[in-house]
Amino acid sequence: MDKVDANLISGCPEWSEAINAMVDGELPSSEHHRVWQHLQTCPRCRQHYRQLQAIRKRMQKTNWAFLWAKAIKENRRLRRWLVAGTLFAALLSASLTFGLARRLFKPPQMTPTSAIGIFRYHSHAPLEWSFNPCCLSGATCMAERAKVIPAKLTLPKNPNAWERAGICECLGVPVAVYCATVNRQPIMFLNFNTNLLPLKLDGGTVVKWDEKILHCYVVDDVHILLWREGQHGCALLVPFGKVNPLQILSRIRLH
Repeated sequence: MDKVDANLISGCPEWSEAINAMVDGELPSSEHHRVWQHLQTCPRCRQHYRQLQAIRKRMQKTNWAFLWAKAIKENRRLRRWLVAGTLFAALLSASLTFGLARRLFKPPQMTPTSAIGIFRYHSHAPLEWSFNPCCLSGATCMAERAKVIPAKLTLPKNPNAWERAGICECLGVPVAVYCATVNRQPIMFLNFNTNLLPLKLDGGTVVKWDEKILHCYVVDDVHILLWREGQHGCALLVPFGKVNPLQILSRIRLH
């Protein structure tokens, strides 16, 4: 990270490089747990990490705005297209009826396709906003941002099985994402507020399990379970045929 604020609090010198790499998404996954453990016990490094996260997000927004403004200023043809597009959009919006507009511009929904898109992308890419899944204060902060209840995963001999977690805004709505590895296979749990992101449960196989109505799908090589708990929507994704999703589901608890 090249730019820092003047008021940036510095953490422990021996951890600075690892924390910077984690914020930039360049830290090897094998090192994540070690850094999270230090952040949990060091308030100064934790504050340093949170400030770097905020700076990174602000820089991304600033860079995009600057590049877009520069492109418009230097490209006369782009300016003309932008004006024409603005006029066309105004005429189009004035001519469309309310019903047609609702059909054309549907709000985002959580569907099996949406869930598998998040699974494939964030199995490799860092989350837009991440936190230590073993830290209660971090989980509470994430829950406030995503407006969901924090989730806990307890596996045999591993009371804190989540390896990384955070918020994804790929759909334009905050979705809490939890990641772990079971039998050397990646699994992912999505938790979202259905008031903000409706859950669409069309098709699939319906199964009643432990007082939950599960909608089961298999898309390519991914097994997906979708269900609702009150106003909270949930999705569990595991590699098909390699991990039993019901065994994982029995270990997930919303606090």
